[in-house]
Amino acid sequence: MTRQVALPDGGAKVRKAGGEQLLQAAGQVRELLDAMVRLPVRTEAAAELTQRLDGVLELLRGEIVDERAMVADPFGDRSGDYLDRSPVSGVLNPMAPPVVLRMDGQNGVRTTTRLGLPYQGPPGRVHGGWVATLLDHLMGFAAGTVDQWIFTRSLTVDYDHAVPLFEELELSAWVEEIDGRKIWVRGRIEAGGQVVAQARGLWLPPRQRPAPQD
Repeated sequence: MTRQVALPDGGAKVRKAGGEQLLQAAGQVRELLDAMVRLPVRTEAAAELTQRLDGVLELLRGEIVDERAMVADPFGDRSGDYLDRSPVSGVLNPMAPPVVLRMDGQNGVRTTTRLGLPYQGPPGRVHGGWVATLLDHLMGFAAGTVDQWIFTRSLTVDYDHAVPLFEELELSAWVEEIDGRKIWVRGRIEAGGQVVAQARGLWLPPRQRPAPQD
């Protein structure tokens, strides 16, 4: 029941397509997001910052694509380019930490990451929504080792302890059980060798779908 799942390639495909400078820009915006949440409210840089960002936005308005045109057909896009814009592992999405996924056995996926202030919920802790997002993301890729077309049906997250900011987090997910169309997956996040969050979820393929990719 194991198949080769397409993991995000850490920007290799973007570089091959000539997007090296765009990757660099995405990294700069990621750094900008981190800087914005660390500025004091009465910063003297605010006026100049606003002016410079106006110039940047004016530059981009003539280049951006209609948002609906950027939505990939999940059954028609065989390139997987939409993964480069994922809010978790997308190298072109400044919201993404990002995480670099790697296979762990036949039906598992793992990664490490460190989250800063843009991901804060309670003081010093990762926002619970981001905890669930990270787990859903990894668990979905684990389910993808069983079936090519899968979607989250349910996800239950146990927040065992506060998930800390500024510390290395180890994330893992693996297929627990396969029952017909049902793919049950487990996931967890560890910090300092301690499990701080874990989840169990159900993934299902659609009843009607295109032929499998080659």
